[in-house]
Amino acid sequence: MVLGALDLSRFEGFNDNPFGYVQIGGLGRSFGVDVRSVAARAQKLRFVCSIQSRPMVQIPTFEKLLNPLRRAVRAGVVIIFSALVLVVFAQVIARSVFNAPFSWSEELARYLQVWLILLASAACVRKQLHLTVDYATHILAERTQRWLQIVAVGAVVFFLLVVIVSSVSLIAATGNQTTPALQIPMRAVYVALPVGALLMLLEALALAARLLAPADHRVGGGR
Repeated sequence: MVLGALDLSRFEGFNDNPFGYVQIGGLGRSFGVDVRSVAARAQKLRFVCSIQSRPMVQIPTFEKLLNPLRRAVRAGVVIIFSALVLVVFAQVIARSVFNAPFSWSEELARYLQVWLILLASAACVRKQLHLTVDYATHILAERTQRWLQIVAVGAVVFFLLVVIVSSVSLIAATGNQTTPALQIPMRAVYVALPVGALLMLLEALALAARLLAPADHRVGGGR
């Protein structure tokens, strides 16, 4: 609660000063106050006001559960990207300087890139950075745009469910196959598909929840 008021009678010499400028002293200091100016402002601002804080938006539980997973995915993307850069750089040095290229670097770089793309795609779903066709949506009403987004996210969820089921069948069909150069199981490469699709599915569900929430309860998708 704030109350603005001013008692001019407390300023000695105000009535004798046509300009309303008085000297106030105390605590070893003295300063001039334009009382008339202060009085005019106080008259305009004399009211009782209360400030109501806007209700804080609560982060949904689903978003809270996803945050640790998002941090883990972000760390994985950084590690994989760093390894990819080092492998490619080492291959260039070995081939150009020592004329002795590695036999496994190209294969490892390719598989690291597969994991990098699928993990980073989940972050792109969260931030809505995937390619979209929106030539006509800008002329629609805001509510219509939102429902179109919900329909689009629903289609994405259906597609990702199909990808997860199909990729599990693909992994089961690989058997004991290994990669030509690294001689690692092909399952280590193919498992990136269901993992990436599952992460994208979770982010798509979180996006759908944000779109369905009331306007004053929507929150961002995190970092």
